[in-house]
Amino acid sequence: MSTMTAKRLHWVRQTDVTAPLARPAVGGASLDPRERLVAALADQPRTVAQLARTFSLSQPTMLEQVRRAVRDGLVVEVQVPEEERRFAAERYYAPAVPVIRGPDSELLASACRALADDVAVSLMSNLGDMHAAYAVTTLAREGWSFDDIWPYVSEMVNRLVTQRIDYHVRPPTLAPHGLAWVEDVPELEPASMAPEEDVA
Repeated sequence: MSTMTAKRLHWVRQTDVTAPLARPAVGGASLDPRERLVAALADQPRTVAQLARTFSLSQPTMLEQVRRAVRDGLVVEVQVPEEERRFAAERYYAPAVPVIRGPDSELLASACRALADDVAVSLMSNLGDMHAAYAVTTLAREGWSFDDIWPYVSEMVNRLVTQRIDYHVRPPTLAPHGLAWVEDVPELEPASMAPEEDVA
């Protein structure tokens, strides 16, 4: 359990699991260790000791990272079968949100394509009305284009659709960290892991 293939999850940014947990990014910006921790737990639950070996950190340092993730609602303690435990007192952790894996993503995408086609046709047939409404807004007078506010329009449409289907689909209330799911994307080439000092 001391090595792990490189993995990426689509979250705030693509996350390379094998990079050390507190390694500085290019330009000195700090990479979010929570992302790596969630990604490292995406395949299977792991203990603090297993995670510490993966990230070349001491167990106390790793335990603190896990405790913070549990506190923030990103990671939860889970039960594993007795035969998978080395010691009875071991604690295993897993992501607190669904991890959408490749095969599942393909199945869901296949089921969504027809719906996406219907939505696109409907959107195009209503685009003229949307542009007409936008033309009399303050935003248009200030010089913003419809393309500039498209992310807002898209989110509004999604929000209104969700309200319409509330009886059938009820999205969970987002935790303070704002993460509802992560997506597993194709593996990277294994990254080199130079030993680094523990960082609290």
